Amino acid sequence: MRDSVIFQKDSPIARFVDKTLGEAVDLHASDIHFETFDGKFVIRYRIDGDLVTLENYTEEIAKPTLSRLKVLANLNISETRLPQDGSILHLINGKEIEFRVSCLPTQYGESVVLRILNNYADIFALDNLMHDYDELRNFLKNITHQSGLTLFVGPTGCGKSTTLYSLLREIKNDEINILTCEEPVEQRMDGISQSNINITIGFSFSCALRAFLRHDPDVIFVGEIRDKETAELAIRAAITGHCVLATLHANDAIGAIPRLLDLGVDRALIAEALRCVVCQWLEKLDQSLDQPILSPINFKRFAKFDALFIDGAMRDAIKLNKPIISVTNA
Repeated sequence: MRDSVIFQKDSPIARFVDKTLGEAVDLHASDIHFETFDGKFVIRYRIDGDLVTLENYTEEIAKPTLSRLKVLANLNISETRLPQDGSILHLINGKEIEFRVSCLPTQYGESVVLRILNNYADIFALDNLMHDYDELRNFLKNITHQSGLTLFVGPTGCGKSTTLYSLLREIKNDEINILTCEEPVEQRMDGISQSNINITIGFSFSCALRAFLRHDPDVIFVGEIRDKETAELAIRAAITGHCVLATLHANDAIGAIPRLLDLGVDRALIAEALRCVVCQWLEKLDQSLDQPILSPINFKRFAKFDALFIDGAMRDAIKLNKPIISVTNA
């Protein structure tokens, strides 16, 4: 297949890529995996947290397919030895869908993963998302009036972003200034100043947080706390009168505290700043029961939540290095 066909919008390979992207959007996939192996080319969708194989193809289709994706993402099609990152804005079913593109060199060629960023027409209302969690829902709705740090944890693909965007939609109004730093911005929201993190030019989460504090924010959303510097800046912002929302890698709500300690954050700072940890995960619907979908994250699973509200006993336990689980009020 001639290289020129990857630039033609009506070529067979372009139509094949368009069909694949459109099918992933229709199935509400969160990611598309294009993987090159010995003698075959595999395309998989991540749906409801699970990878589903679309089809196995011969390896001859791999290079033109991946090259077409690179063209759409404005990447260097001749570079196959180094990782590359980019994005695609593609019209599907009359709507512009954004894909984050990551290329990785592998033993048999390249692996390309597309994260589908805005695959929903609307952001779901917090009342629907947290159907049976009145205390947590009310706390989150009123959080803008309180300083402190609220963390969201849970496995990849569990819908944390959906919950956070739903929360931001609930709390935004003309009287508060909301700033976000994300990698990348997954949903564009009017009335909120959103910043895309770009590590390659030195614009990190910690860099964004330093700048945010000079812009008089009421609410700060940090896409992910990954390191000590970002964690300490987020905590100090929370202590100095700001409402800070952030995600953190932890398996459960109680695990957020040792995770912050592992990053090197001082116990006293954690105890003073932390207000709540929300753990989210997905559970499968029991198809044998007439079970309502409590949360419209996807079609086969619904969101569940566990909240750890930090009270006086919990703060003392964190400061004094006592067993935290004994005073958990989740």
